[in-house]
Amino acid sequence: MGRATSSSSSSIESSNHFAFSSTGASASSQRDLSTDLQLGLSISTSPPYGREQPSDWPPIKPPLRQALAEEENECDSATFFVKVYMDGIPIGRKLDLLAHESYYDLIRTLQHMFNTNIIWAEAEVDGDHYEKYHVLTYEDKEGDWMMVGDVPWEMFLSAVRRLKITKC
Repeated sequence: MGRATSSSSSSIESSNHFAFSSTGASASSQRDLSTDLQLGLSISTSPPYGREQPSDWPPIKPPLRQALAEEENECDSATFFVKVYMDGIPIGRKLDLLAHESYYDLIRTLQHMFNTNIIWAEAEVDGDHYEKYHVLTYEDKEGDWMMVGDVPWEMFLSAVRRLKITKC
């Protein structure tokens, strides 16, 4: 094991490598890192190029990452999402109720979202064509289903758990 050979095709001098060294126990406690560095291996614990690498997947481009970080830092943006379900559509949709100022805004958004006409407490309806309309109801804290528009907007926001659009 103490024999050191040198080859013209090898760029590593074997006498520098701890496995071929004859110094004994002191060689195992101190490792020569020249081989690792010549092979391109990094001995640093810091990320390459001196910047922190994101650990999320899928990768997000830096401008989008900054925009998302700014949104997370904004404390004044309040949201209140509820699920909205419609008869005949198997998947519910999320809706931010605090983005609306009144029942009228909410109904207009839902009519556009589901491409339908919705009846609610303050709506004027053509009495001959009820089959074209849907009714908007909500589930309150107690689990009761109520018609939207029966209570003031602020009371509705404090009680609603989810919305449902059903045929007349």
